[in-house]
Amino acid sequence: MSHAEVINAAGGARATASSYREGRGAGKVVDGVVDDTSRWLAAESDPAPWLEIELPQATDIVAVDLFSGWEGGDALADFDLALESGGRWIAPPEGKVRGNQDPALRISIKLPGVTRLKVSLIHAGAARIREIALPRELLAPPGAGLSGEMLGLRGIALDTHQVALNQVGFEGGRPKRFTAPLSADGTAFVMRRHGGDAAVVHEGKVHGGIGDFSEYREAGEYVIELSGGSLKSGFSDPFLIGPDLMQDLFWQPAVDFLIDSRSVAGTHPSAYGGCPWRDGTYYDAILPALVMLYRADAKRVEGMPRQIDWAADKKRILDPAFKFDAKNPCSEGVMEAVRKYYTELEPPAADAPDVVKLIHWGAGYYLCNPATKDPSDDPDPRQIHSQTVEQVSYVVWAWPELKRWLPESFYEKCRSFCEENWSKSLEIDKWWDPATYLTEAQIHGKNPFGGLLHPYKGRHAPGHSIVPNLLMHEIAKRDGRPDPDRYLKVAVAQTAWIVEKIDWNDPRTTKGQRMSEHRTIPNLVWLLQKYPEQSPPGLKEKIAEWARVAAKRSENLWDFRRYDEERNWTIPKLNDVGNWASAPAVFLAASWALDDPVLKRRMQELASSHADAVFGRNPRLAATTAKQDGFTGIERTWPNVFQNDTCARLELCRGSIDSGPGTEMFPFNPQGGYRHAEGWVNYGAAWCMSLAYLEFDARRAESP
Repeated sequence: MSHAEVINAAGGARATASSYREGRGAGKVVDGVVDDTSRWLAAESDPAPWLEIELPQATDIVAVDLFSGWEGGDALADFDLALESGGRWIAPPEGKVRGNQDPALRISIKLPGVTRLKVSLIHAGAARIREIALPRELLAPPGAGLSGEMLGLRGIALDTHQVALNQVGFEGGRPKRFTAPLSADGTAFVMRRHGGDAAVVHEGKVHGGIGDFSEYREAGEYVIELSGGSLKSGFSDPFLIGPDLMQDLFWQPAVDFLIDSRSVAGTHPSAYGGCPWRDGTYYDAILPALVMLYRADAKRVEGMPRQIDWAADKKRILDPAFKFDAKNPCSEGVMEAVRKYYTELEPPAADAPDVVKLIHWGAGYYLCNPATKDPSDDPDPRQIHSQTVEQVSYVVWAWPELKRWLPESFYEKCRSFCEENWSKSLEIDKWWDPATYLTEAQIHGKNPFGGLLHPYKGRHAPGHSIVPNLLMHEIAKRDGRPDPDRYLKVAVAQTAWIVEKIDWNDPRTTKGQRMSEHRTIPNLVWLLQKYPEQSPPGLKEKIAEWARVAAKRSENLWDFRRYDEERNWTIPKLNDVGNWASAPAVFLAASWALDDPVLKRRMQELASSHADAVFGRNPRLAATTAKQDGFTGIERTWPNVFQNDTCARLELCRGSIDSGPGTEMFPFNPQGGYRHAEGWVNYGAAWCMSLAYLEFDARRAESP
């Protein structure tokens, strides 16, 4: 008999209910899964919903644990609980529950010989019960909140050493660390080869909840074993170590995601948001990320499989039988723009790499449809946004590398588009000013995703136009265009404004910029390294100050930069994983500008730890993708799945990054409430940018 069965008497029980909705039957409450996707929902027409559980045998219990709600809220508030014991129904006073707000509620009821349990709702409603468990004994450590894992409902047992690490693996020359959230200081760990003779190749001890095996570099597949103290021995997921692991195992999924998520031409004939990528926005930075990935290692990109067939896509989309799904917001004019793209622009070379074809697609789409609007209630109206134009400037700048694959006419159109629409990028964006930022108290709703949400949405990262202005300066000099120095002067002035006006101690200026933070620090570093003589006074110290703040907020068992030092581990209320995906680029760029070797090393560690967090080193011990498709080596995907056939249809895309633990799960509460489960192409762009910076750093490049 398993440990979980000993604790949870509801294992193997049979459940019935007064009603249920399709796919949400009563059996969901005893399936061992505490998850929003596995709930009993009463029928909407049911005037008095009830649920009954019949145990496989009479059992002594010490409590009833009821997990209810949706996305960490909407707990079942009012209900009556009755239990059958000794052939008669008992309604204990503790079972009369009113005004409950806890989605993981423990009701202390010590009762022998229980055979059945019944939950009766006081008011008509959906009920939303995720799981019911009946503990025979309580193993929670002192002060711990109720967790399904305590009952074996998710396989994360609190009486066993747990190992949280990157399920995919580590690059040989980079920091390699894991979190042991339950293990005491001094707990011994060994690293073994996975399979074969399982020989021990490395040994160490846990300190502050962290195990470090950075010095070990030999390629292979391994597992970590923790043992000692009062906990049972625990094992990590198998993971790989390889000299080029980031390129070998992450570049292709990143490109696959951007192939699949193309509007109209990708895996769904729609264009949520009306941009080149479904759910894309003027600030998604997909084009810069693709350009940087190509420049990081053009040979690697050119050696990747070709999947995009421009001519076949043109034939399919221009076929009169092609059906465009126009139900999504901002779909007006999309098909007209796509038809222009395929009929009025010269195509890329047929054998061009997919990354280059994606660059052609994104920039070409904007040439045909430049005015867009963020569909999530952005206060700015439909317009040609400065950040749209800035994205295209990366294509013009990288032309010497791209021209073998793309037609000269495309270059001329992109350069003209930038020159004709650059005026807004010569300004200090009003939205950079922290005086425009909302406070945490002004973020309304449980899982907000629309409206102003500034800066938390990530629309207007301070300094987003610094590097684009530097690119335009270089383009103008290269092509003999008039007054190239005006762009440089503007970039310097914008940087000086940030040095003077931005306070890194305000988390809204850093992590609060969400996945767009890679538009700030890397841009400051770019100016410092490329134009040190023109850089404004205090720039280098400003970057070092950011690094010190980030390092201080990361002093914890996860090597994870908290939002603040008081209450919030992640951005208040929002899905935070895009910030993790962008973090490697930000930390690595900062490290290039630092003189302090200890701080520089810490930036390297944090770059790795945040990539690790995306793929399993987090309190849920799960990768932040909702499916394994596109990735290698992921054992546990993100359990809270966004509904299919909704919004951007990203469930149809390989290599998606979706959601991760919020403050509710930190420092180690795996059963805490979930944040918004939907992925975003902006996350894919941020991750693609980080992959580029990881390669720049691996080659010890001074800058991109």
